[in-house]
This record gives sequence, C-alpha cells and structure tokens, in this order.
Amino acid sequence: QLFHESFNNSYWIIVHHHQVMSVFDQQANSESTIGCFGCCVRPEDSYHDVRKQHHSQNKLSREDERKKKEVDASLSEAFNGLTFEERQRQEEVLHGVDDKIAEEAVFINSALQELDNHLLRIKRGSAYEIAERMDPEYVSARAFRVMFLRGNEYNAKKSASQMLRFFEMKQKLFGVEKLVKDITLDDLDEDDQASLNTGWLQVHGKDRSGRVIYLQFPGLRAFKDLKNELRARFYFMMELLKSEETQLKGIVTVLYGVEQFKDSTNGMGHLETVQVALAIPVYTAGYHTCCSDVREYALFNLIVKLIPAKLVARNRIHLGSHLECEYRLSSFGISRLPINKIKNVTSYPGGDEACHNSSSSMTIEPNGNDVLFTSNRTSNNPGNHYLRNLVLELWQVYDSGPSDTKRVIVDGIVEKIHSNGGRFLTNSGALQPYWVESPIEEVRTKVAQMFRNQKRAWKRASSLQNKVIDGTPITGDPLPYDVILGKSQNTRGKELLQHLIKERSEEYDALDRGTKATVAIAVVEEIKGKGGRFLQPAPDSSGFFEVSDEKARERVSKYFRNYRRTARK
Repeated sequence: QLFHESFNNSYWIIVHHHQVMSVFDQQANSESTIGCFGCCVRPEDSYHDVRKQHHSQNKLSREDERKKKEVDASLSEAFNGLTFEERQRQEEVLHGVDDKIAEEAVFINSALQELDNHLLRIKRGSAYEIAERMDPEYVSARAFRVMFLRGNEYNAKKSASQMLRFFEMKQKLFGVEKLVKDITLDDLDEDDQASLNTGWLQVHGKDRSGRVIYLQFPGLRAFKDLKNELRARFYFMMELLKSEETQLKGIVTVLYGVEQFKDSTNGMGHLETVQVALAIPVYTAGYHTCCSDVREYALFNLIVKLIPAKLVARNRIHLGSHLECEYRLSSFGISRLPINKIKNVTSYPGGDEACHNSSSSMTIEPNGNDVLFTSNRTSNNPGNHYLRNLVLELWQVYDSGPSDTKRVIVDGIVEKIHSNGGRFLTNSGALQPYWVESPIEEVRTKVAQMFRNQKRAWKRASSLQNKVIDGTPITGDPLPYDVILGKSQNTRGKELLQHLIKERSEEYDALDRGTKATVAIAVVEEIKGKGGRFLQPAPDSSGFFEVSDEKARERVSKYFRNYRRTARK
C-alpha cells in the first residue's frame, strides 16, 4: 500500500537497499564494478569511440551480464502491461512534452470541493485535525490546498491522504508548535544544517522543458542523527515548492550513485526517507538512477515488482561510468553534471570548511564573455555590456519587424554570444547559490524582454524631452530663489516653497476643487516675487528650462497633495 500510494513520489528505488545489497554482496566478484574511463578520453573522441574503448577495458562478468538481462526482461514485461496510449503518455511526461492540465477556475473549484469532502471523511484523530483547530486559515488556504492537488495530478482522494501524511510527518519532525507555520532555515538546528550542507541534496538548474533538476548524491550523506537528515530534506523540498512553476511542471529527480558517490551508509534510513518524500506534494515527472555497479542496477528488478507499470515508464536506470551516465542524461535534456567539482564528504561535517566545500560544489565559474542573469541588479560583466550594445544597435529593426524577424534577431544575438565564447548563466537562488546555464527558451525570452525594455526607455526619454521643449532655455546658473523641479537638494527657493506649502496646506485643503488653484497661483507668485523661477533640468544635463506659469501651478498643486498624504501617515 505504501508503494502504491507513492505514485508521484519516486523515492522507493532504494527502500530495501541494505537487505538486497547484502544478497548481491555474497554473489559479487571483483569484476562486477565498471571503472571510470574519463581520464582516457580525448575531447575529439566520439561517444561511440569512447564506448568501444571502454568495452575492451571493462567487460561485465558473465554473472553480471545475466543479472542485467534479468532486470531488462522485467522492465520489458512492465512496459508490455501498458496500453499504447498509456505508454505514450508516460513517455511524454518523462520527456516534458505532455499536455498540461489547464487550471480553469471551475475545474479547480470542483477539485477543491472534492478534496474537502474526502478530508471530512478521514481527518478524525489526525495531526491534520489538530492543525485545523490551531489555525483554520493556514490549513484551508487555497494556495496551500492547490499545491497538494498539483502534486497529485489533481486527484482529490490522493491529495487528501497526502495532506494527512504531511501534517503527521511535520508533527513528528518539528513538533506540534510548528504544525501551522512554514518551516524556515531558522527552524533547523546546527546538526540539521550541517547535514544539509554536505551537499547530498542539490538543485542543478532546469532541464530543457524548464523543470527543476533535483540531484541526490548518496555518497555525500552524513549526519549525526538520522532525524537531522530527515528535517533537512523536509525543509529542502518545501523550499522547492515555493515556486508555482515547480508545482505546475514538477521536478526531475536524479539519484547519482556512480563510483565515489555510491551510498556508503548501506541504505541506512532510506525507508524513513521514503516516508518523508510521500508526505511532500512534489510532482516527480521523471526519475533517473545512475550507478556503476550491476548490483545496484539489479535493484530495479525489485522495483518493477512493487510499483504500478505506468510509474515504471517514467523511470530510467543508467549503468556505467560518469561519462556514460552524463551522456545518457543529456538525451533527456539534463545538462552535464560538473562531477569534478563535487566534494565527497565521507564524515559528519564538523567545521566551516566542510560546509563551504559542499555548498559550492556545483559552481560554474563565469568568465568575461558570459551573460549573467541576476534577479535584483544589472550585471557589469563584459558579456552583459556586449549584449546590451547588440540590443541597442538592433532594437529599432526588431521593433518594426514581424514575429518571424524578431525570432531570427534573437537567435542571431544568442549565437553571437556563444560564438564569442560566452554562456548565459543564471544564479540558482537561495537554496544553494551557484551559476548554472540557462535553458535556451529562457534565454530567448530574456533577450526579447531586453528589446521591449529598450523601447520603453526610448519612449520615456522622448516624453521627457518633449516636456522640456515646452519651456524656455535659460542662460547661466540658477538664481538663489529658483525652484529646480525634480531635484532633491535644497536651495533657498525650494526651502521657501516647502515653507509656503506647510503654512497654507490647511487653507488649500479647505477649498473645493475649483478654487484650490488660487492658492497654488499665490504660491507661484510669491516665489516669483522673490526673483525665483521654476526650472526643469535638460535631459542631457546641459542646462535648464524655465517652465510656464501653468506648469508651475500644476507642480505646486502636486506638492500640496503630496504634503497632505505625508501628513496623514
């Protein structure tokens, strides 16, 4: 029943790892492990040359070949149990080309009502019921419930069951007091964070369909107590779900146990790990298991006998060295993993150095030709300057052309960056900040947005210039009682204006809309009586323009309104 309910959380691959592996250990011989041949490969070698070279050096033993064939036969049987339509559907999900369910209001409201009905029938005596009494708004929040529907392909019955498991697990790991609060990094103690910082759970950007790639390196597992790792996993996965895009598209999980990343804990705690995963509403669209040992590969035979056939269709197991597994992953739109930069933490991390090594394990070092996409500021990297210059040069052609022309221009710019030795890199975010290569569709979208931003900037500049032209240019520097519009520094004229606004604000507010202008005109006249003018800086900062009396009155009226809003606060 546990495995059947894990339809969209494919973590059962290693549940019985320690029991099954002990059987295979008795049968294994020294030739059962495939060695790494990355050091023997020249960049110009083709993949087929590499396979041929590797095959002659590392042949499987007859016993291992037999085991592999048994697993392959079990896989074929599972696929044969599916209809053609169902097999095609699961293949489309795995490759990210399936049709997404449209979240229309009527459909979602109906699913939420059905979810409520199921919860009413099964919630009695559960941690969910406790949470509901503590904070009904938290439990019944629409976004919270829709997250569970998305994670279960909008199946209300499965979503209700998972909501109960979610609160049971949350209570078990964090206590009753955290049931109706989102788990943050501050809720993890020092040992929890140390387990997280080993780097065994990581995010490796997105695949070509825009789905988050969720990496697990069993060989990096290290914890003081198993509960530390479980709490860290719970936090990590809930952080992933903060993105609505991740909820909708799902994730692609890669369990990478090749060579030095093979699990050294002999499967310790994997059953508990599965229970945590079953409680989190993450939709797993694909699951890839990478290993270099036939004994690990044979574990898949157990899975085939325990799970629904349509779920097996979303899984792939890859046997081989680092290079072989990376080439196979690339066929599913998963970019190469920087394995050589991942630190292998084999003991419980006890200091800052261990944490630093693991958290930076997936870092790509940007170069001067790269275009860096950052969320909160504009990058000054030379590659970004080059991209902005290209956009500035071509934006008018882009703006006046049809859609096909715009696409050609965008693709041409992307190609120019690549041919110049540059990449388009995105910062991965708050979980583990590092640079990853952006999917090509995301790059095209961002470059197209730069063209639109350039058009808006041109419109703003043109609008400002037109407004300035309405004024009269002055010669020389501003006078002491001049009011410089848009300037934040104080002058005598600005101080006088502020004093008059404060002094006459009650009089201005007491008048009706038609007569308020008389107060604004009086203020303008008083400034002019002191020899002051109302000046607008030129767009190129080359001088000033004196605005008309009507424009000055409008600006003074605006100062009155702003003062009223500030006074109310």
